[in-house]
Amino acid sequence: MAEVKRLGSLGNVAAVQEALSQAEAYKEMLEREAAAKAEAEAQHAAAEAHIGSQIGALVEAAYLVASADGRYTSSESERLVDRVGALTENKFAADQLAAMANEAQGRASEGIDARAHAIAEILPDPELRRATLLVASAVAWLDGGVGQKEGLALQSLARAFGFSIDELHKIMSKAHG
Repeated sequence: MAEVKRLGSLGNVAAVQEALSQAEAYKEMLEREAAAKAEAEAQHAAAEAHIGSQIGALVEAAYLVASADGRYTSSESERLVDRVGALTENKFAADQLAAMANEAQGRASEGIDARAHAIAEILPDPELRRATLLVASAVAWLDGGVGQKEGLALQSLARAFGFSIDELHKIMSKAHG
């Protein structure tokens, strides 16, 4: 009788061990799921940051052209924010875009050529570069047309982007038209 009782208690131990094993497996599954979710969120955040830096580069290029003549008018600021906002389907709020322009203003002292090359590194895609030149050109056309200093800034960007002056003129024409 004692032997039967002992085997019965061993059966309970085995059942408890099985339940614990399943609980551990469940716990591990939850941990894997949480880790996968955290990884997906980190990848999403990295992608958002990358897009933000590309939009910041676009804003900076437009700012550099707009301010090349030594002044950055409120109409240029509004046009820059409007154009970039439309281009990004208003993914970025106007105040975010204005803040990006303010950040660009802080880096402008490095010089147009240095900033143009930095922007080119952030925007390796030729279509993003074209879009950037298009927005910068549209901003340049404000306040009476593209002046010499604005034109030189656009040329610096075009060179850094690997575009010919002829290609730049086509983009500028599209921005004006």
